[in-house]
Amino acid sequence: MFETSREGEAGVALYCRKVMIKSKADNLLPKWLRFVKGVVDSEDIPLNLSRELLQDSSLIRKLRQVLTNRVLRFLLERSRKETKSYMEFYKDYSFFLKEGIVTSNEQYEKEEIAKLLRFECSSLPSGETISIPEYTEKMKAGQREIFYLSAPSRQLAETSPYFESLKKDGTEVLFCYEPYDELVLMQLQQFDKKNVTSVEKEMRAVGEETVVNDDTLELKDQTDLTDWVKITLGQKAAKIKTTSKLESHPCVVTVEEMAAARHFIKTQGANFSEEQRYTILQPQFEMNPAHPIIKKLNELKTANPQLAILVTEQLFANSMVSAGLVDDPRTMLKSMNELLEKALEKH
Repeated sequence: MFETSREGEAGVALYCRKVMIKSKADNLLPKWLRFVKGVVDSEDIPLNLSRELLQDSSLIRKLRQVLTNRVLRFLLERSRKETKSYMEFYKDYSFFLKEGIVTSNEQYEKEEIAKLLRFECSSLPSGETISIPEYTEKMKAGQREIFYLSAPSRQLAETSPYFESLKKDGTEVLFCYEPYDELVLMQLQQFDKKNVTSVEKEMRAVGEETVVNDDTLELKDQTDLTDWVKITLGQKAAKIKTTSKLESHPCVVTVEEMAAARHFIKTQGANFSEEQRYTILQPQFEMNPAHPIIKKLNELKTANPQLAILVTEQLFANSMVSAGLVDDPRTMLKSMNELLEKALEKH
């Protein structure tokens, strides 16, 4: 029997040989399993067990572990044999499962809970979901990481600049739409000895050589442009570089831990000045040297420096919004209007 209230109390009663020991034994199951309601009758618990021992008893701790594993096995079996019924359950109770991963101190328990999670995947049609074990079974040979991308919707996930390089390589990516999903997967860290990695972190971590071809700026132009952008942005960007991982997007911002950074902006960003936020985030600004906007920017920096500065600042601001690192995008309106005004001067 399950209870859907997220703030509900423990609902498992403890009995010994049909004699009630406690009507609401809140330590028989971890808090994230508070949706489980029922009765536990154990012959091994002494009838005169004190309240103190009930709170801190090796027998109770063992019983707690056994019950937790039993609930997880039951749910896993149901997810395999009664998929439709399980997905109806998951719609209402996935919050509790994800809370379990965040609050559990045991990696084994985290991974057992993770088997019950469901996400959309880049290789599946919209609306279809996949489990993490199913994802690992489909991984390419040699792939050692489980990739995920957090976005408000499928459309935004598929058009994300962070997804482009993995899409090109044919690497599958889990799509997470709930605001707290990325924190859950960040807490999971590993599954079956494979790292659980955000696509933003992968983009920042993997080294790459500067690529020069017929479609890109020349190497000297790339170097000159990155140096100029560094001066223009000042302390806003910790590092400026060009990248070959982008195709349709002109630029992107990466930070070391995107999920933690977004959480910081949402919960504490208002307590810090803009300069302090940039110092804490240490954003890396990466430009696509084959994109028409970046090529034009390279020309503008000498032909029309004022316009080039406005374009650069707007590109950086756009990238921060795309990364989810701007709490209120309305703060960009002033700079956007200045850019439009400058661009329309000759018309």
